Parts: sequence; C-alpha cells; structure tokens
Amino acid sequence: LNSLAAKEIHWHCEHYKGRGVMRKFDSGADLAKEIGCSLKKLEDVVEAHYQVSLKQEADPEGGPFPAYPNGKSWDEPSGKTGVGKKFFHNCIKGSDVAKEVWHVAIVTPVIHYCMGGLEISAKSEVVDKKGKVIAGLYAAGEVAGGVHGNNRLGGSSLLDCVAFGRVAARNCAEYMLGDDVVTTDLWKLAGGAPGSTEAAKPAAGAPAAAAAAPAAGAAAVSAGTYTMEEVAKHTTKDDCWVVLHGQVLNVTSFLKDHPGGELAILTFAGKDASAEFDMIHPPDVLQKYAPDTVIGTVGAAGGAPAAGATAAPQQQVISAGGKAPEAPRGALELVDADAEGLCGCIKSVWFMVRAFMMQIFRTI
Repeated sequence: LNSLAAKEIHWHCEHYKGRGVMRKFDSGADLAKEIGCSLKKLEDVVEAHYQVSLKQEADPEGGPFPAYPNGKSWDEPSGKTGVGKKFFHNCIKGSDVAKEVWHVAIVTPVIHYCMGGLEISAKSEVVDKKGKVIAGLYAAGEVAGGVHGNNRLGGSSLLDCVAFGRVAARNCAEYMLGDDVVTTDLWKLAGGAPGSTEAAKPAAGAPAAAAAAPAAGAAAVSAGTYTMEEVAKHTTKDDCWVVLHGQVLNVTSFLKDHPGGELAILTFAGKDASAEFDMIHPPDVLQKYAPDTVIGTVGAAGGAPAAGATAAPQQQVISAGGKAPEAPRGALELVDADAEGLCGCIKSVWFMVRAFMMQIFRTI
C-alpha cells in the first residue's frame, strides 16, 4: 500500500503491524531491497499500473480482458486470470516510488467462510428442492446457504451459528419430545443460579485458597513493581506477562479463555501491548473480565511505579462462602424464539443482531 491507500485504512495497518504481519518501509529503495529487486524495476511496475488506470478511466469497457464481476479490464496481470481489475484507486506514478512510504504484507488466500448448500426455514428446518420441509432434519451455520442472501454479511458467521443454532436446538427438541420439553437455562444446567455459591465452589477437597493461587511464573506479590526487563523474561505459553498502561498482567491462565485466541496475546508476551489493546477493546474490559491478572505496575527496580501507571486492582477471590459474580447480561440465557412465519424471521434477525453487538463489545 502506498501512503494514500494506507491512510484510508490506517487502523488496519496499525493493527496488522502490531500483529507482525505487515511492515512499513520509509522509501521505495528500502522496499526494493527487501524484495530483492532494483528500484528501477519497482518504478517500472508501478508506472505500468498507473498507465493501465488511465486507460481504464478513459475507456472502461474497451479492455481486452474479462473483468470481475463483469465488464472488461485493461490490466494484464489480473486479466489473464479471468478476473481482471476494474477499479483503480490511489494510483501513483512510477517517478513517485522512491520517496513514497509503503506498508507491505504478503497476502495468502485462505478459506474464510463456506456458503453451504442446504436451504433452511425460519425454524432451521432443512427443505428439499421443492421447498418442502424434511421432517426431523435441522441445520445451522456454514452448512446452510442463502441465510445472508447471495453473499454473507461480513462478521456474521459466528452469529449465524449461534442464532440459528439455538433456533434449531429448540425446534429439534420440540420435534423429538413434543409437550415433554422442559424450559431450563444454562445456570441450572451448570448446577447454580445467579447469586448462588454452587458454581463458584472449588473442587471437593481442594483448599479454598487454591482459587487464589498465582499462575505458573507469577510473582507471589499481588501488587509489586516490575521493570520492563523483568516483564520481557515471561514470553511463553506457560509463563506469559504483558503490560497495559503501566500495569503488569500475568495472563498465563487467561490464555485459554481469550476469545481472540492464545496467539493474539502471545504475540505481545513480554511487551507493552497498550496501543494494540486499545484499538480493539473498550476501556473497561480488563476490569470486567480479567481483573485478577493484574500483578503490579511498571517502574524502576525497587522504586515507584512508572509515570502514568495506575494502581493494580486487588485480586478478586471467590471463596466457598462468597458470592458468584453476576453473569454478563444475556450471555447465558437461552433464546426462546417462536419461529413461526414472519414473526419468527423477525425474532431470528433480532437475536442475530443482538448477539453481533454483544460479540463486538465483549469479546473482540
């Protein structure tokens, strides 16, 4: 990406650079050196692309190659594949390459989402080619197609599974059990209820203090002061520390529970992850979901915390006689959706959008 293109997706560039999958080059010469070609070669390629953009603008349908999704293209590299490039944005001349700032990543095609071939009803019932429901057969997620129209709504694949998965489960249970279906919720299935202590009790025979035991590699002090050199020693899956706004976090035991996967955290093991964290998390997410990971603050060895560092919150420990934390609103409730006709469709869409917003604010 040249500087014009990178500016349009600045957030993404910073995110990808933080993840280590994109690099910034301050000049065309630096980029050419990394690629292993001459600056002149890079300038020639960019100039050819620029000239093609002018042709496409002057004669959009006069090109010799088929374009995607339709029409014609003047771009030979993409046109020879049968999906020629039709739109050109932020193009620069070859003479601008040397002084241009570049953001570069190697892009590899992967399977991102599968548009399945099964058609389903509002009750997640699979229907045949004639539109007739196949009794007792239900589907949800990527195995089903057409839920999003001709193309899926970006970011909705998990919601597709969750919303229609719940609809399918309910209607499947009703199909199998009829009037014997018993309404329940996940709190009861887990052996407790909001405000009860059942789900928070440690395993039989285990000391209550075990719940507060530090993870592997954690310091015994719950609010100590550490240097960045000390933090940098903890960079493995079995011993992982990160820094967020002057606070030192031992996230070893949290890795397996991170909605974004272990690698997202391990990429910043032993480092300050504040900038990357703030890009994709609301400010209160740490205090809400992982307050016990804070073990101290960053500062000079044996000295005061670094400027701007805030005091670490006290560890929250649930003893056998304590109170279980309240579940996030809506997180553990079962959807009771009557998917009859238009009403069922509207409810399904509502639950889907609701789950989507919950996912954004809580787990991304």
